[in-house]
Amino acid sequence: MIQVAQILFILSVLVILHEFGHYITAKMFKVRVEKFYLFMDAGFSLVKKKIGETEWGIGWLPLGGYVKLSGMIDESMDTEQMNAEAQPWEFRSKPAWQRLIIMLGGIIVNIILAWLIFTIMYSTVGQKFISTAKIQENGLAFGEVGQKAGFRNGDKILSVDGKHQPSFNRMTLDVLLGDKVEVERNGDKVDVILTDEMKGEIISKEGKGFIAARRTISDAFIDSVGVNSVFKRFDEFVGIGDKKFQYFDQFTDELKNNKNKSVDVIVKRENKELIVSVKVDSEGKIGLNSSFFIAPNYQFKNAVVNQIEENSAAEKAGIEFGDIIKGVNNLPINNVKDFKQFVSTRKGEKVSIEIIREDATKTIIATVSKKGTLGIGFNDKTAEVMYTKVNDLTISQAVPAAVKESWALLVYNVKQFKLILRPKTEAYKHVQSPIGIARRLPDTWDWEFIWNFTALFSIGLAFMNLLPIPGLDGGHALFTIVEMITGKKLSDKAAGYVQTFGMIILLTLMALTFGKDIYQLVVDKLL
Repeated sequence: MIQVAQILFILSVLVILHEFGHYITAKMFKVRVEKFYLFMDAGFSLVKKKIGETEWGIGWLPLGGYVKLSGMIDESMDTEQMNAEAQPWEFRSKPAWQRLIIMLGGIIVNIILAWLIFTIMYSTVGQKFISTAKIQENGLAFGEVGQKAGFRNGDKILSVDGKHQPSFNRMTLDVLLGDKVEVERNGDKVDVILTDEMKGEIISKEGKGFIAARRTISDAFIDSVGVNSVFKRFDEFVGIGDKKFQYFDQFTDELKNNKNKSVDVIVKRENKELIVSVKVDSEGKIGLNSSFFIAPNYQFKNAVVNQIEENSAAEKAGIEFGDIIKGVNNLPINNVKDFKQFVSTRKGEKVSIEIIREDATKTIIATVSKKGTLGIGFNDKTAEVMYTKVNDLTISQAVPAAVKESWALLVYNVKQFKLILRPKTEAYKHVQSPIGIARRLPDTWDWEFIWNFTALFSIGLAFMNLLPIPGLDGGHALFTIVEMITGKKLSDKAAGYVQTFGMIILLTLMALTFGKDIYQLVVDKLL
């Protein structure tokens, strides 16, 4: 519900201000505004009230919104008024340059909004980003697809298409949007060339998460095992044969070097090291995700609850998203493994869990399930704590920095759109509706995140409306610009056909993206 509330809030802010851009510019040029709606009122509206010449309302369908201008064929598809003689207060009676400004009014407001939000955020909480230099200090770890593309665990990315990117999140996006990635590997510089097919495989299977900071091998443990597994729950991997490793990716790489062979795995069990002999399969694996599952051993000082199973002990006890575990039964707990190991020995018993919630300490009593679990999962905030760089800016510094960031986001939208248009990347399959976007939002209400996301989304909305597609602001603007150049205006009848065609395209695309995200939501719930 929090995710739904967040996306509705963000959409409401963006739609209202976007449409206000059209409204205020229309008023500037004395064009009558018949309706101003948040969301679409197809068939009926939830709320409506006429004030002066304008009907203000909220529609039932959360697919944007609109202002209805007299003498214009728009989302309302009202063509009846176009059969009458043009009136001075109508949109069609105004000079082309005025109509162009009205059409671009919403886009301009979206860009101004993003600039304003970034300016306020930078001058209050600072300009924050995950530092590329910090996160890859010990090199990077790559997923299987990333390694197939040519990357190697331990690589440090120096540049993408000749440009260095100080922001790690931005850099991972650069890699997917670029062509040539220069990396440092064992002291040498190596170029990795990414094809569209390779990008498509990365996007579909791993996404931006195909690059991550290297985790030490002690930051992982076996969280569950199958019946015939040679490992036990809470085992920690140490090495293979006579090799002990610092990073977990070194362990997995060594397994790949021993495909179809038996190896002696060094594990740490109950604070003692022992040898477990196991057969490596043809893919370089030893049963991971089939006979046993690995879990990251998050430090609790940087971990928050982000998963709560339905009808679980944690849900019944009142544990909430965003809680930080501090201790159990008056004993301090340092990490996920210690916590789960302690709980596993208290099957069916009541335990007191000390948590931190909204900077206040609270104790919750929970009854451990018969399986020795509470039914919660955790999200690691280590990257935010260890790798985040904060530039504290004054207002005079924040203003140009916000302009630069708004422009950079607009450029990224152009690059991503170009990626979507390249069929071999299959990026078009991953376009998301508000439903898909909402599922990516955090489960807790975080104003700093919400405003930053609103600014980002506002630039995205501005870009989408700039596209020269009939039915969008960019489509109207394009025909107006052509009119200004040629001196010839599109007839009302032709404009009606164009608007109808544009709306069919837009509604079809919306149906596809919404249908895909709804289908995925249902599948995820069933599985």
